[in-house]
Amino acid sequence: MPQSAAERVPTREELIGRAQELIPLLRRNADRTEKGSKVPDENITALRDAGLFRLSTPAKWGGWELPMRHQVEILSELGRGCPSTGWIAANHAASVDLVMLMPEPGLEEIYGDRPDAVMLSAASLDPELRADKVAGGLKVNGRFPYASGCELSDWAFLAWVPVYEDGRHIGVANLLAPPTGLRIEHTWKVAGLLGTGTHAMVAEDLTVPDRFVQFAPLRADGEAGSPIAPTVLIKGNLHSLSSLVGAARGALDVVRAKLEEHKPLAFSTYSRAIDSMAVQQEFAEATHLIDTGILHMLAVADGFDAVPEGEEASVAERARLRMHMVTSLERCREAMQRLLDLAGTSGFAQANPVQRYWRDLEIGSRHTALNRPMIFEDYARTLLGTGDPVSLLF
Repeated sequence: MPQSAAERVPTREELIGRAQELIPLLRRNADRTEKGSKVPDENITALRDAGLFRLSTPAKWGGWELPMRHQVEILSELGRGCPSTGWIAANHAASVDLVMLMPEPGLEEIYGDRPDAVMLSAASLDPELRADKVAGGLKVNGRFPYASGCELSDWAFLAWVPVYEDGRHIGVANLLAPPTGLRIEHTWKVAGLLGTGTHAMVAEDLTVPDRFVQFAPLRADGEAGSPIAPTVLIKGNLHSLSSLVGAARGALDVVRAKLEEHKPLAFSTYSRAIDSMAVQQEFAEATHLIDTGILHMLAVADGFDAVPEGEEASVAERARLRMHMVTSLERCREAMQRLLDLAGTSGFAQANPVQRYWRDLEIGSRHTALNRPMIFEDYARTLLGTGDPVSLLF
């Protein structure tokens, strides 16, 4: 059964404190996380024990049902310890919002005795992807090229799957299935966020029961509508962004600690780099840029929290919030450049965490849903009324 209503929901301060307490563990395991292309079980257990897989889960199903502002504050702390772990926790929090689209019997089966079940979400543009109606459900075939946490999640939310009946396209569906029912291809060989294990999943005659299907029929014009509200999708992008803001904060921690060790400033008269006014200014600028990124992140969270439950943010508001997400990432990336300058060549040593934070931020900030040029174009169009948004997220 869902968690007892009598169980007290932890305060914001308590949950942030729990996340901060995990930072040393996440940092100790960061190298293992990256080399294994998977968040270690120890990290997952620690997150579960701290209740940090319940941030977005409704109280009805045993979760904390936190405001977005509180969620991103907590997720940013996890990214501060390990961006890959933070990304998985963020992807889970976003995926829970999508899982809530499922029929009640399916939700009861998922959350009845496990409010901490770990979720992932994946979409695909594979032209071969399809689901055919069979007795009691759908049979799915196709490839999902990017599925963060596919080797450690309990459930996979598969979005926008075209549905066919007797060879005729009748609509699209969101599906839920255990990743163990899909074949995993180890394709995630990139420069950063390696620990997210964002591999491909392949469905081969995967049968999904009706209780794990949310179906949207074709519209009157014959086009497939989206079974997911745009506001929910964009909230998910903010979850991901929060872990990347955490990466910048993690790099700041490392550089500050190095300066406080009183290392010399090479080829200068400074025996302690921290005494240099130029170094102090560079560090202050990096700190201010990250603070600015945090403020933009929180402004987006507040924007989502202001949308009445069950309603959609307007197109103009969604474009505005996405612009703030872009700016948050830009400020954090600018800060990272200053931190790399302060760290010097040694900051790129494989043993130095700064370079990992840098790589993780650079890769994550290129996520297609955080695409700067497209978001700018949508924002300009909505401001000037020059056309419909070009992003399919709208």
